[in-house]
Amino acid sequence: MRTYLKYTTHFTMKINFSPSDHYDEIKARYKKELADTMGYSLRTLQRRLKEANIETPRGLIDPDKQREIFQKLGWH
Repeated sequence: MRTYLKYTTHFTMKINFSPSDHYDEIKARYKKELADTMGYSLRTLQRRLKEANIETPRGLIDPDKQREIFQKLGWH
């Protein structure tokens, strides 16, 4: 399990997230839902996807594409 720090203007929040725990319950999600799950803002997720050359469709992202995103962004 990885621990991530999410910085805001007022405080730091620790986020514990292990996507392997969530693989069994992955369902199609929008980018905003995926960003929230990963502890990113939507804009940050979009930047990370662009940096990793990951193309995502508009609308819902299927579970296989989510697994690819998790793996390429190092969330395995």
